[in-house]
Amino acid sequence: MIGKTNEKKFSLNLFDNILKNELEHIKRNSIIFLVCFLIARQNIIHEIFPFAIIVFSVYSFNKGASVLFLITAILAVLSVKFSFVYVIILLAVYAYFANKKDSKSILTVAGYSSVVLFVAKTTILLADGFSKSGMILNFFETFFIFSAIILSNEAIKFIKGVKNGTRKVSFHRPKKAAKKSVIPEAVENEYNNLNHESDRHIRNEAAATAASTITNIDDYKRSKYVSIFSEKAKIKIKEQLMWQNINIKFFEVVSYNKNSVVLSLTVRTEKSPEEVESAIELIVRNVSGVKLKCTERLIPSPNYYVFKFKNIKRIKIRTYSATATKEGSIVSGDNFAHAARADKYYTVLCDGIGSGEEACSESNSAVELLSKFLYTDFTEEQILRTLNSILMIKLGDERFVTFDLNIIDYGTKEVRLYKAGAAPTYIISNKSIDKISGKSLPLGILDNFEYSSFKKNIHIGDIIIMVSDGITDSVGMDEKKDLDKYLELIMKKDPQTIANSILSYALRGQTTVMDDMTVLVTKIG
Repeated sequence: MIGKTNEKKFSLNLFDNILKNELEHIKRNSIIFLVCFLIARQNIIHEIFPFAIIVFSVYSFNKGASVLFLITAILAVLSVKFSFVYVIILLAVYAYFANKKDSKSILTVAGYSSVVLFVAKTTILLADGFSKSGMILNFFETFFIFSAIILSNEAIKFIKGVKNGTRKVSFHRPKKAAKKSVIPEAVENEYNNLNHESDRHIRNEAAATAASTITNIDDYKRSKYVSIFSEKAKIKIKEQLMWQNINIKFFEVVSYNKNSVVLSLTVRTEKSPEEVESAIELIVRNVSGVKLKCTERLIPSPNYYVFKFKNIKRIKIRTYSATATKEGSIVSGDNFAHAARADKYYTVLCDGIGSGEEACSESNSAVELLSKFLYTDFTEEQILRTLNSILMIKLGDERFVTFDLNIIDYGTKEVRLYKAGAAPTYIISNKSIDKISGKSLPLGILDNFEYSSFKKNIHIGDIIIMVSDGITDSVGMDEKKDLDKYLELIMKKDPQTIANSILSYALRGQTTVMDDMTVLVTKIG
């Protein structure tokens, strides 16, 4: 049976319909037309990478051949200068899409467009005079066009998939190690095959067991956390670690105060310590919502690891410095360091006796030894006494080092100060200034070493100022100078300005630098 055709008679109505369709096409894609025009126009000015061909090919592949899009691109080219190469390429690409109405592969489109560009530019190159550099550029542009068309099309497909809901976007926080699924492959395949409506409860149960694989934000928010101190959380964490072939031999959660959580585990596994550490942090966070960080790691024997995790809530702490070297000395006898270690932030300032290279070497050795000790399980008192014993051996009877150490504890929110022959420390807090001075001897003098120690609660906005004796000695030489009163004038300034101002104040009125000078200003928050 022959049906009726829908052929339109040749009349003015036909032109009206064509015009309406084209105007509607322009209205829907006006932004794309503008982008094409700007890219094509800029492309002629800087002809290294022909982005106009990429835009035109990807658009034609997804939307089909468009005379208006072709005209837009050509006008953009002609608005700058007449480029025969680009006009021919655009016409050739349009002809390809206009003649092939059926679906095409993006690989074919990319290959065709890149070959057309290569042939056109190589022909021009041969006509103007062959050059090796020109041919290399042509090969480079061809490869770039081929890759860019494919990648641009994949990006468009991905965006469309997200917009239509056929793809889910997963959001992850940056991790040192990649997140791995805790479900074995066989179980995961079985889980994916549960598509029947009656198996919905089974799928939900499987998803709950594999809580650590939650990556979608909405799923993550809907998941219910379990108290990390409960037996239920302990069982869940153990089960999910077993999925990753990590066997728990010891598991303990303690809390020293309402803000702290300490997790100790002993595990047996063939995985690396880094992989186990990342898996534990991820699983604990997904089960209990608690963010932990590994603070200690021991390997007593192969495949056996001991971990200690803490919920560290660090506050922003930065240290600023200002220094001056004694006139005639190449290096300063003052050395300092500041860094975060686990749940603490430390600042240390050491001053070797005298000045020059020998004093610098002695104070630098003390700073380096302290930095190494802070990685160990030694207490702060053990660190200081051990450091004193080592320096007594290294320095001899007539040498010593002043020692000034501040340790800011994130958990207890306090600063602990240890002084051995060091200059006073100033703490600016709540518009008041506290001056903390020690009376103990420097390191490396006596075997029965005694140091001065202090504790003080800290708050956001507090400023801790440490100075070497070069600063205090210089200020003390002038009766008109008073560092305590001067700090009241500059206490509201930014940390770096405070450090620079103290150094300038100490040097004021002096023609030469009499001693090595160092100022350290630590801002909390």
